[in-house]
Amino acid sequence: MGLVFALAAAACWAAYILLTQRVGDRVTGLNGLAVSIPVAGVLGVLVAAPAGLGRVTWPLLAAMLGLAALSIVLPFSLEFLALRRMTSSAFGTLMSLEPAIALVMGLLILGQVPAPLAAAGVALVVAAGVGATRAGERAAPEPDAARPLVSAHEAP
Repeated sequence: MGLVFALAAAACWAAYILLTQRVGDRVTGLNGLAVSIPVAGVLGVLVAAPAGLGRVTWPLLAAMLGLAALSIVLPFSLEFLALRRMTSSAFGTLMSLEPAIALVMGLLILGQVPAPLAAAGVALVVAAGVGATRAGERAAPEPDAARPLVSAHEAP
């Protein structure tokens, strides 16, 4: 089952990268993100509602909105902008550096010393990230691809 979940997570991650890049190419500014974040929030609420939505208080709601802005909106905005300039393979490789950052933070903040095999794995991921950044710039999207999905006349 672990392998099935890992493959499902990989497929979802690949879909996220490809779809975000496509939306970034077709929608100007951060408009695509402005639509996708609330949709994701509504879907998340539908999943979480049975587990305790009734226990949410106003101070807790304020904290959740603050966390959403800092941990979701800001990083996704930066990812969205990066995917406009990079290939999806380069972006995916760079995102795989997250374990290296976690390893360093674990060492510096928690004093966790990685096993030699884990450190070697992280070194290989870093090497792949360096290779990806050397060849990871994208060509500009076609002028036709940068058109908005909804024209100004169709907007409500």
